[in-house]
This record gives sequence, structure tokens and C-alpha cells, in this order.
Amino acid sequence: MTSFTASTIYKKVTLQILLLLCIYQCGRFLFFCINHSYFKAVDFERYVSLMKYGLRFDLSAVFLINYLYLVLMLVPFQVVNSAWYKRLLNGLFIGTNSIAFLFDLADIGYYPYVRKRMTAEVFHLLGKKSDFIDLLPSYLKEFWFVPIAAVCFVALFVLINRRIKALVSDKVQTGFSFQKAGMYVFTLFFSIILIRGGMQLKPIMNVSALLIASNDQTPLVLNTPFSILHSLGDNKLDHLTYYSENELLSYCHPVKNYSSGGSFKKSNVVVIILESFGRQYTGIGGRKSYTPFLDSLMGNSLVFTNAYANAHRSADGIPAVLAGIPVFMEDSYMNSPYSNNTIDALPLLLKRNGYHTSFFHGGTNGTMNFDIFSTSAGFERYMGRTQYHNDKEYDGAWGIWDEPFLQYYANELGKEKQPFMSSVFTLSSHEPFRLPQEYKNSAFSTLNSIYRGISYSDMALKKFFITASKQPWYSNTLFVITADHNYLANNDSVDFYNRGMGLYAIPIILFHPSDSKLRNYSKQPMQQIDIMPTVLDYLHYPSSFFAYGNSAFDSTVSHVAYTQMGEHQQMLQDNRVLVTDNQKTFKLYDYQHDSLLNHPISNDSLLQESMSGFRMFRQLLQNTLIDNKQTVKAFKGQ
Repeated sequence: MTSFTASTIYKKVTLQILLLLCIYQCGRFLFFCINHSYFKAVDFERYVSLMKYGLRFDLSAVFLINYLYLVLMLVPFQVVNSAWYKRLLNGLFIGTNSIAFLFDLADIGYYPYVRKRMTAEVFHLLGKKSDFIDLLPSYLKEFWFVPIAAVCFVALFVLINRRIKALVSDKVQTGFSFQKAGMYVFTLFFSIILIRGGMQLKPIMNVSALLIASNDQTPLVLNTPFSILHSLGDNKLDHLTYYSENELLSYCHPVKNYSSGGSFKKSNVVVIILESFGRQYTGIGGRKSYTPFLDSLMGNSLVFTNAYANAHRSADGIPAVLAGIPVFMEDSYMNSPYSNNTIDALPLLLKRNGYHTSFFHGGTNGTMNFDIFSTSAGFERYMGRTQYHNDKEYDGAWGIWDEPFLQYYANELGKEKQPFMSSVFTLSSHEPFRLPQEYKNSAFSTLNSIYRGISYSDMALKKFFITASKQPWYSNTLFVITADHNYLANNDSVDFYNRGMGLYAIPIILFHPSDSKLRNYSKQPMQQIDIMPTVLDYLHYPSSFFAYGNSAFDSTVSHVAYTQMGEHQQMLQDNRVLVTDNQKTFKLYDYQHDSLLNHPISNDSLLQESMSGFRMFRQLLQNTLIDNKQTVKAFKGQ
């Protein structure tokens, strides 16, 4: 008769852990192969090195996900021999790890759009009313290989696990002993060490990957389950105390007043935010242009050719453009603990001075909480897909096609009482880049991916301006045209738009049909959060207001561009780019001669100067957000 001991069950668990680690490495390799164009600097030798580093993060994820399984599986009591108990543990092991594999593989298709591993933020996206369900079919079609890979991985996982169970019995000798209890306690303690990533003072986190890889290579070190689990709860900021308040305000004072420039001119203000309109698709991008109308409009506008989005998501781009709030943490502003702050937003400020305000977005009402944000920002009317009342124009994914919705928008503006401040956010240049039936055999249909969406939306924009130009309000209107963000999933052959500041490069255009002074191409740095103060400066807004950005017309300040993606932040100032990860490591680059940010400047004085400017801005941003001091009255303590 065979005698079973505790060692057999430990042998089974060891083999299961090795199986999981092999699957994680296979997932990493598949991630690297499919997204190889984003890791051009990683050769085979470097990949092997990153793979070895990644083992530490894989062990942490595997033991964290399976800690409950280990606690129950290795308990030194007779219950582990019960059939029902074994079925429970097998379901727990297969279920939890299968879910982890699904997230890890789903990241293969998700990565090009965010250039980082998924974080806990993904659960906000999954919970957004109907967006996820509506878009799921198109994403499955685009990334058909992901569900196939997921089925294969899970099936292989289940089959090999069955083989392990067949080869190694999990029956243990009955009866309690101190030896078994000691081994049990030691195993659980050792598991905690592996979850922490070692015996160091602090456990490893997502940012720990930066100690062994550059920011653009950390996705090859991390795995998605680790990234998600270690970003849970990362939704609070801490006060910064680098500088005193006087030092801070000497560098960047957020209270602006442009009333001395002249009398308040109540021009209408229309802010057009174009989905994913990166600079490279336009006539100022240095590549083939897909925006013939927008290019022609630029010839009669003030165009900022060195302009940048502050973030890479629509949920961050809209607050940046309309309220001057840059991205500042993993969650978007609208999902952050600070979303209920009182703010000085462009529509709210103008409404106080007699403007009628409205926000139009053809998407399903509630998409990314735009309806909620529009209310807090001071928009009196929110007009979405529901208010459009015609789902025959629904694209099946995001909302109403740009062409009919922009025509609707132009006609609705004709009903507004002047002066008005209104904004529209387009959507047809978003994945999956579908076309209305009448354009299935048009020139648009010969284009692929983002190029098709951009070209169609540019045509829709042209027709909007044709309709708008025939209405009485048109000649007294300042148009601001920009993008919510660049399209990160595209691949630039020259590499500029794949990395660094190029990832955020967008057009920012000011056009007024009756103002010939707004005719120029400016190389001055411009960012989304500068739009609000620029518009208010142009109007000679009669009161003080709070803004993190600066007016493009203000020659007394140093113009910068700030970007953030996760823990990775950049600041462009004086033709130099400061790059920091988690505000701990800093590198400085000569942007004029090294736009790809390949060669850090070895000049300590310039680095310290740039770090000082960055830290002052960041301290102002964080502390005012935490303390809810984003209005003039609150900031001054009135």
C-alpha cells in the first residue's frame, strides 16, 4: 500500500507554480512579438534580459493571485482529502488564473492605445454604461487573435494541470503534526516574501520596473495582472512641499487677469474638439496630409505648430481643453476623488458674463461621464445621442456619424441666443473607423485605419463650416479647433510620433472670420490647458480667474507643454524636455536637436533649473487639487 506524505502535495503545487510562470513568459513573448514595432530598440539579447527581470514580477503576481489557494491547499488537516474540497480548490485555481491570463492577453491589443500595461483604471472603463458592450464586437473583430490565443492558453493550462494532477497525487497523510504545521507556516511566509518581490524595505510596485528598464521598455518587464493588482487604490495625491508659497507664486501664479488689454468683446466662442486628430495627419505634421479642409482653414488662422495634448485619453483631454485641468493621476479627472472640486472652467466663466453655454457630443449619453463634467464645467445644455433623436445615423459603436451630427450642431447654434460659448466633440475618427453606407465605395473606403476616420471627419468639418458660414452668428465667432489627443496606436516610420513629445503632438488653431490679425503660424509651445486663458485673453475677459496654463498672447511668461501618461511625465520648456518617472528620476534633452529624446544632456545646472520649474508646477497642481483651491476665491482664501 502506497504511503502518501505532505511532500507529494508540495510537489504538485510546485509544478503548478512552474506552469503558471511558463504561461506568463509565453504571454510576454506574444505581447512582444505582436507589438514589436513599439520596441524597436529591444533586440533578442535585451529581450532575454528583460524576461529575466520580469520573472520577479511574475512570481509576485502568481503568488498574490494564488495565495488563498495555497492557504487552503496546504493546510495540514484531513479535510484536504475530501472530494468536495478538492473540487473547490481546483475551481479556485483554474478560475482565478484563467481570469488573470485573459487580462494579460487582452493587453496585447490594448497596449497600442495607451502605451502602458493595463492598470486598475480598466475597471472604470468596463463599468461605463454601454461603451464597453457597444465596442466589444468591433474590438474582437480587429483583434481576432486575442480571443483565439486566450482560448488556447486556458485550454492548455487546464490540460497540463490535469496532467500534473494525474502524475502527482494530492492525497496527504492524515493527522496533524508540528512538522507539517511548520512547513505550512514557512511556505506562507516565503510566499509573502515573493509577493513583496524580496526582503527590501518596500514591496515592488509598477514603478519598480523603472529601476531595470526605461519607461518605454517597462511593459516587457511587467505583466498585466501585476500592473492591475498593484494599482488598486492608487487614487489619492499627497501634498508636495518642495517650495514655499512665495517661491511657488514667483514662478507660476494661477490667478490671471487680462482685463487691461481692452474692453470685453463678447464674440461667440465655439470649441471644436476632433477625436484623435494628431498633428501628423495634417498639413503641419511633416507627413502626408489627410485633412485638405483643415489645411485650407489654417491658411486663414492662427496656427500653433508646436502644440501638444496634456494627456492621451479623451476623458483627460476634454477637461484640459475646456477647464484647463491637465492629467495628474492614473484616474481621469472625472473619475478621481477631486471631480467634485469647484473649478473655473471656460463655459462657467463666460456664463457669468451673459453667455449661453452648450456641449454637444454625438456619443451615447453618459459616455466617459461627459454629461456630468459638462454640468460641473458650467454648460447649460448637454446634447448627446439621446437628444439627437435619430439612431438611423448611429455608427453602431460610438454614436452619431460626424457629418450629420455636425450639421445638426451648426443648425442648433443658429437657435442659440448670442453671445454663446459652445463646444462639440466629434467621434468618427475613433476606432473602429467605420463609414456610413453612402461612403462604402468612396475614396474614403480605400484608406485604412485612422486615415479613413480622419479623412471622413475632415470632410464633415468642411460641410459644417459651409453651413455655419451662411448663418448670422458666424462672423462674430472665435473658433478654436484642436484634438482631444493624438492617436497612439499608429506607427510613424520616422519614429517622432511614436515616442516622447511626438506622442502628444496635436494642432491648436484659432480662427475668426472677421479678425485678420489671427493669421499666422506660431512655433511657440502651446498646450491644451493654455486654450482657456488664451480665449479669455483674446476676449479681454473683465475679471480674474484661476488657470494652470497661460495665454498664448502673454509675452511675459515662459511657455511650456506638460504631458503625463501614468507615472511618466514630460515638460517642454526653452527647447528642452525634462522627462521624469514617478518624479524620482529626471533626464533632460535638447529638443531642438534631439526630438527623439535619445541623448540626455549632461549639464547639472540646466537639469536642476528644469527640475525646479517642473516641481513648482507639479506642487501647484497637486496642492490646489487636494485643497479644492481651483477658483480665485478659494485660492485666495476668501
